[in-house]
Amino acid sequence: MKFHFAFKHMDTSPALQVYAEEKFAERIEKFVSKPIAAKVTFSVLKNRYTVHCHLDAGDGFGIDVEQTRDDMHAAIDVVAENLTTQLRKHKEKLKDHKGPRQIIPLVEVEAEAVDAADILKYERGRRRVAGK
Repeated sequence: MKFHFAFKHMDTSPALQVYAEEKFAERIEKFVSKPIAAKVTFSVLKNRYTVHCHLDAGDGFGIDVEQTRDDMHAAIDVVAENLTTQLRKHKEKLKDHKGPRQIIPLVEVEAEAVDAADILKYERGRRRVAGK
């Protein structure tokens, strides 16, 4: 798993990188088995902290999660929870919930001879029900 961190309007913080990597890695590894890249962006606008995480998975799917809070660590925690929810949904979609498929053996049925009188009788009854 590869992480790429970007900081907008704030100084680079190795402590935030470590905290986010620990939070996200434990959640992501639970649901994804193929290689994955995570791009995490931390930004500040006035006194609001925003964390945006984009996952590119080896399966060909991508997930975007963004959260804005008054505390950067709280925003990271909420993004981790939202990632867990979205990854769980994606994994459930991939599962086959129909159970094992049963193979029904083909049984040969002997065809009975049909008499023309039976066909005429059937047609008369069908017409009578249809009102013709």
